[in-house]
Amino acid sequence: MRVKSSLLIALLTLSGCYEPAPQSYDRNEWLPRWSDVDGDCQNTRQELLIRLSLAPVTFGNEKGCTVVSGLWMDPYTGQFFEQASDLEVEHIVPLFWAHQYGGAEWSRERRKAFAEDPANLWPVDDSHNRSKGDKGPDQWLPPYEPAQTIYIRQFKAVARKYGLDR
Repeated sequence: MRVKSSLLIALLTLSGCYEPAPQSYDRNEWLPRWSDVDGDCQNTRQELLIRLSLAPVTFGNEKGCTVVSGLWMDPYTGQFFEQASDLEVEHIVPLFWAHQYGGAEWSRERRKAFAEDPANLWPVDDSHNRSKGDKGPDQWLPPYEPAQTIYIRQFKAVARKYGLDR
């Protein structure tokens, strides 16, 4: 992976955090399922899709619980998607990464708040979400070069917000 010098400087400030924690990780302790905080039948994923759609969304039923279509730009690829099913909600700072760099000590409530924080969530192409996995920006960058700086900036902001940048 080629990285511009300005990105390299930003990456070095992240990679020097501290050594990963060896504690066991259970994703269900972070996000057993998306929640519906306001009780409107739309969980965190659906609310994110609604908020970030560039066009009006359509729903799968009259109640409007599940988004079926809209228009989203995947910040990792720069491509546009119209079907919600083609997207996954990505944790910019992966849950496992956060677990390794301090989150293992958090309460279940703090883990869930982190996992559902809109500042840490982007709808992205499912294949790129899987290719990123639990990597931080020192090991993975979006293939869409214009998004790399924004991704690093957002990663650092979320890490800082939760005290993972020490």
